[in-house]
Amino acid sequence: MEICNKQDCTGCQACMQGCPTHAISMQESIKGHIYPVIDSNICINCHKCIRICPVLNKVNKYQPLNILAGWNNNKKERKDSTSGGVSYLLSKKIIEEGGYFCGSIWESTGAKHIVTNDINKISLFQGSKYTHSNINNCFIKIQQLLKNSQIVLFSGTPCQVAGLKSYLKQDFNNLYTLDIVCHGVPSHKALSDRIKYIEKKYNKKIKEIRFRDKNPDQYHTCMKYIFSDDSYTKCSVYEDSYFCGFVDNYLLRENCFHCKYATRERVSDITLADYWGYSPYNFKFKSYQKGTSFISINTAKGQNLYSKIQHQLIAEPRTFEDAAKGNKNLHNPQTRPINYDKFWDSYTQGANFEELALCYFPPKKIQSTTNTTIRNYIKMLLPNFITTYIKKKKL
Repeated sequence: MEICNKQDCTGCQACMQGCPTHAISMQESIKGHIYPVIDSNICINCHKCIRICPVLNKVNKYQPLNILAGWNNNKKERKDSTSGGVSYLLSKKIIEEGGYFCGSIWESTGAKHIVTNDINKISLFQGSKYTHSNINNCFIKIQQLLKNSQIVLFSGTPCQVAGLKSYLKQDFNNLYTLDIVCHGVPSHKALSDRIKYIEKKYNKKIKEIRFRDKNPDQYHTCMKYIFSDDSYTKCSVYEDSYFCGFVDNYLLRENCFHCKYATRERVSDITLADYWGYSPYNFKFKSYQKGTSFISINTAKGQNLYSKIQHQLIAEPRTFEDAAKGNKNLHNPQTRPINYDKFWDSYTQGANFEELALCYFPPKKIQSTTNTTIRNYIKMLLPNFITTYIKKKKL
């Protein structure tokens, strides 16, 4: 039995956790993406998996109430975060108030979701993980906590949030949800091969990957591979084969190319992302290049949570249209590459990933931000200059 069309499956794992006989397991395909597989010897044909699949069942979406650009005012917390460090503040606030946070951490050679109320673990969630994060049995744990009147904040991709909500089948006032503006979910097979390549090259085992580690000049981010002896190697994200394959869409799941969550309407209380192309209105925002978050408040519940951390942020109101200029996934899913099938035919037949990467998504020229920086500073200063000039003329 097939739960939903494989081309539509997001790998959210709601079906696996909802199965009363544990007949469903998630198995990795030849392309390195997980899909549900049903054991017909255990399945009792109750069809619960079909009833909770977010692909087959509607999950409510919300029009944004407020759009902002901002960042964490704590320099270290912001530096250790991929973008502006807003997610860190939200998770910290929930735990400080006695609640639980569920988000993605890096462990060994992959990412996974965990549920915790340990404030000392918050730093583990910092930094985007550009790979599929294994949900495991987090939905089950969250449901138990919610029924016991515990406050929970869940953070994930839009399809993971939809999976949780579809699994729960009811609204909980004590559940907060946070989603990201997702580019797409890349292949774990490709990441595994990249890790093997780096480990062989340096003859060391990798214990952690920081997918967009901030450089001291803050202009470019790096793929940073940290070894078991705490030494590391890093390169620009424009030069890393895995990251190039990700941003060029060759490594994405099929469903990502017709993602129904790549829209203005959101499935979560709050949506976060990088604010690509951000140009501040005011000179006090001059440190924006150190990481700026796109913040979309989508529900009254989200507004309530945001109000508890806003004093720790530097933020300014923006429009959705302004934010969408630099983030395609706010209005459309990613485009399937013309040579997508050709790449995967070669890769699944045993071709070397690094060699294929040079052919299909080679390293990119590092783009200078100097001109952009100058333009943005002029845009900040010009209104103040004009105002001052007019006042002097009047005098």
